[in-house]
Amino acid sequence: MIFKRPSSWNRKKATHLGALSPQDPTYLQLEKHFQDAWTHPKKPKPQVHAIFEVVLTEESLIAFLRYRALVEISRVSKHANEQLLFHGTSRSCLLGDAKTQMQLCKVTDCHLCAIIRNSFDVSKCGKRHKFRRFGTGIYTTACSSKADDYFAGVPDSPFRAVLLNRVVVGNPLVRHHNAEEITELPFGYHSVVGVPGADLNYGETVVYANDAIRPAYLIVYASNVPPEVRVADLKSILTTLFKTPIAA
Repeated sequence: MIFKRPSSWNRKKATHLGALSPQDPTYLQLEKHFQDAWTHPKKPKPQVHAIFEVVLTEESLIAFLRYRALVEISRVSKHANEQLLFHGTSRSCLLGDAKTQMQLCKVTDCHLCAIIRNSFDVSKCGKRHKFRRFGTGIYTTACSSKADDYFAGVPDSPFRAVLLNRVVVGNPLVRHHNAEEITELPFGYHSVVGVPGADLNYGETVVYANDAIRPAYLIVYASNVPPEVRVADLKSILTTLFKTPIAA
């Protein structure tokens, strides 16, 4: 990845989103990366609607950077092997549907807003999907269309969303077959990388420490409607979803 990874932080008490302009070079590179990583042949490639940067609190960013530094020290190469990887989850609000819709909701089952607000929690693994291919961990992928498989949204919203995350992969334990029995990694390893070919059709990367990952960008996209929805159409959608929890 050649684009600048987010390093901004804020002194506020809460993580928040910042909208990227479609003319921003980072936006354009992220958009291309998302579309290039959409590799499922039977899933139509979607149009990106909006991209938001996740601006972390100082405390959250420092914890991530501290973990990354520890991994760097432990490796002969002195390189943390940080990667930008996708994660799909459920959204119970309309976060990102309008490009000014950036307020995180507080709906209990909105996992998207919870991850953006508090980052990832390995203890939540298996809450939605009981199958844990490589044990209890935080699952990501380089394939945006695979992350899309795990998205669940509110009815009638024309948009879907995935997170693009900073992940400290470190020294990965490469696996070709399922290993649900994994509870901890062997000494010297920091993650598991599942390679396609045997039990996997598309790759996965799993980390087992909360501070090994932070959400970096929210990418909102539409598969079945034009990338720009008319304002009148959006107002109609919001009216239809009046009783649905909406991010203010």
